[in-house]
Amino acid sequence: MTVAVMQPYIFPYVGYFQLVAAVDTFVFFDDVNFIMKGWINRNRILNNNEPLKFTIPLVKASQNRAINEIELSEYPVWRKSFLRSVQAGYQKAPHFGPTYQWLQEFLARDFVKISDLAAESVKAVAVHLGLGTDFRLSSSLDYNREAGSGQEKILDICRLLGADRYINPRNGVELYDRARFSEAKVDLKFIHMEEIRFPQLNPDIFVPDLSIIDVLMFRNKEEIRGLLKMFTLN
Repeated sequence: MTVAVMQPYIFPYVGYFQLVAAVDTFVFFDDVNFIMKGWINRNRILNNNEPLKFTIPLVKASQNRAINEIELSEYPVWRKSFLRSVQAGYQKAPHFGPTYQWLQEFLARDFVKISDLAAESVKAVAVHLGLGTDFRLSSSLDYNREAGSGQEKILDICRLLGADRYINPRNGVELYDRARFSEAKVDLKFIHMEEIRFPQLNPDIFVPDLSIIDVLMFRNKEEIRGLLKMFTLN
């Protein structure tokens, strides 16, 4: 079994979904500390051929609190404003109609915590694209939360799930020890996204690494599943 563990991000970029598609089980690390100014409650969409950052307001967000403890602030107000921004930025995109309707239906759900909104945004996209990945929450697992390092927590999650391969984003190369994973009989791999480009609204400008919402607006499901295969493992 192949496993990945990541904090839940709100409608993350396509590279996050490459990781989702590459594993059997994807664990949302929702009971670790919140990352201030990270991607848990922030992302970017297209606006006038430039990236527009959006931030979901939270109640008493702090790096001293777990992600799954932090509640949303004035979610209905943010939702209305965000949907206006999406409409303004993408109403001329080829897949705007069905994608916007899908997004409206998803955001109409009554979310209370950022961990739920972010994790469910990933799961909703996975279902929308027909991915068969199984999702779990770290908070639902009886792993060793007192382990001395993030690496040991990850290895204990792998042990609980019976994983023999663990895939991590390439920015974790310096954080994990291949020998330690090998000792635990887990094959450690790092995922490297290839360059991805596709036509947006201006044929002369491409803005990379936006939210998956951007990809959904310009590519159909089959094309997106193709993009999810554009990576290497080492």
